[in-house]
Amino acid sequence: MNNTAAVTAATHPSVRTAGTAATYPSVVTAAQTQTVRRLIIPGLAAGAAFLGFEMLAGAPSTSLWAFPQSIPQTVGLTAPTAALDPLALVLGVAIHLVFSVGLGLVFIALAQRLGLRGTGRLLIAGALFMWAESGISIWAVIHTFFPSNMYILFGAVPFWASFVGRTGFGLILAALYARMWTATAPSSK
Repeated sequence: MNNTAAVTAATHPSVRTAGTAATYPSVVTAAQTQTVRRLIIPGLAAGAAFLGFEMLAGAPSTSLWAFPQSIPQTVGLTAPTAALDPLALVLGVAIHLVFSVGLGLVFIALAQRLGLRGTGRLLIAGALFMWAESGISIWAVIHTFFPSNMYILFGAVPFWASFVGRTGFGLILAALYARMWTATAPSSK
């Protein structure tokens, strides 16, 4: 062991030495990494699926990029335009996915707090959660703070696509939660 490793090992007991090089213990455990994945993946995957569906469903009536661009345009971060705007596209995708993870965290917290078990119950809860979220986000938030820009969001995709996409988000979110969090818990279908 060299002098630096010996001093480090002597002053920091958490440092282990192997031969002449000091090795440091992992700061993040495998269990912590697994927990972070279980918290992030349901919302991120549901959000990615929702985004892809909205883009494809909106393409025939508007454009492939209309939905993600409508997000920063509606809240005033970029100017409204039907043309491809790379900044608005990237911002829209990023904002959408961040909010998707946040919604996933809220759903997981509510499902755990309410003790929801069983795939059937979770799927129903996921759909209801997204329907409630849609009403709150569109009518309580966007309508209140950005009323003159609501036409941008409503014009990005047909209503049926928005309804199906949001419902699909809730179902995917709930299914992934059921798979990742309650796989070993008793089921009450």
